Amino acid sequence: MVTRFVSLAAVVISGAAVALVIAASPGCSVDGRSDEFRCDPGCPTDRVCEGGWCVARADASVVGDATPADAAVDGRPCPAGCSSCSATTCTISCGGDNACLAPVVCPSGWTCLVQCTGDNSCAGGVRCSTADQCTIECGGNDSCAGEVRCGTGRCDATCDGSSSCAQGVYCNDSCRCDTQCAPSACAGGNNCPGPAQCEQSGECTSQPGACRSC
Repeated sequence: MVTRFVSLAAVVISGAAVALVIAASPGCSVDGRSDEFRCDPGCPTDRVCEGGWCVARADASVVGDATPADAAVDGRPCPAGCSSCSATTCTISCGGDNACLAPVVCPSGWTCLVQCTGDNSCAGGVRCSTADQCTIECGGNDSCAGEVRCGTGRCDATCDGSSSCAQGVYCNDSCRCDTQCAPSACAGGNNCPGPAQCEQSGECTSQPGACRSC
């Protein structure tokens, strides 16, 4: 009888020990976040840093949620080339050095905000030919080196990075255009809408009157 009691006790103690080992095992502590999504040294353009982790721009509250770029925004799909969308506005962020080397193309029918803040970013230029309207910010040194071309909608281009917008801004077809170039920027000159008063000191201006048709 004693032998049977000792045997039963050994089984119980053994089972408890196994349970403790399993509970203490690192494999039982599940963390779905991968180290590749840590903010250090930085996040890719389609993610933002939230609590030390790179999270999808479309939903910054869910860590590791890889929401696709074409997620619906107000029932309208966000084009793949946009970093984020809000209502009818597509934001294209090129914040790193040498970011967005190919020509940046704004999607047709959208209002575009293009931010080329990294050095040599948007090297292939910016195309807003079919966008409803565009705001283009070339703040990095040598950014927007290629041609910056607007369509018939409103166009605002700021080239305040050193040697930015080297081939100039083409908004001669725009219903309203304003440019602002740093002293070393827009070396190729700006092509503004007519008549002549819509260009002042090499800059395009949408002063009231003939320079505004939208």
